[in-house]
Amino acid sequence: MKEAKPGSQKKAAAKSATTTSSPETSEAPSSNPESPVQQDAMSAPRAPVVDHEPQLPATHGKTGVFGGPRDRGIKPDDKLALPTGPHGVYERVRSLNPKSFYCAMRWNYHVEHLSPEEVKRWWANRKLLVTNTKSNSAVVVRAVDYGPHEKTGFDISLSPGAAEALGVEVGDEVDIALADPKSPLGPVE
Repeated sequence: MKEAKPGSQKKAAAKSATTTSSPETSEAPSSNPESPVQQDAMSAPRAPVVDHEPQLPATHGKTGVFGGPRDRGIKPDDKLALPTGPHGVYERVRSLNPKSFYCAMRWNYHVEHLSPEEVKRWWANRKLLVTNTKSNSAVVVRAVDYGPHEKTGFDISLSPGAAEALGVEVGDEVDIALADPKSPLGPVE
C-alpha cells in the first residue's frame, strides 16, 4: 500500500471542498436545501430592465467627484464609456479638463428599439442641469462617462470644476434634470 505524503490528505480535502462549493464547477450542488451553491444554480440571471426611451437614472441623489489631479482611480489608458469625441470617438479620461463641466451616471443602455451603442450615442454629451439642494445654485454639465460604482452610494459624479461651481463636496445632495440642449456649459445665472 502506498503511503500518502504528510499534508496531502488535507490538500485533497481542501481541493474537494473548493470544487464542490464553486458555482463554476460542473459538479452537482449539495443536497442541503440551504446550500448557497444550490441557490446560485437555481437562480437564473436577471434580465435587464428595458426602458421605453432613454431616461435619467436618478433625479435626486448624492454626488461624487471624478477626474482631475486628485482622482487616483484613473489609469492613463482608461477611456470614457460614452463616445464624446468627434465622430463618436471614445476619449481617454485623462483628456478631460478638470475645470470643465462634465458628469457620469449609471445610464441604462437597454432601451426598446435601440442598440446599446445607439443609447450610448444618445447620452454622449447630453446636457444635464445639476442643482445644489442647499444653495439652489445650478450648473449645466455634459454626460461623458458611466459611473459612479453602485457600492459608493453616489448617484452622479461631477468634474472638480462643476462641484466647485456648485459648492458641493463628495456626498452632498443634488437635484438632476435634463437641460436645454442649447444651454451653455457652466454655472446657471
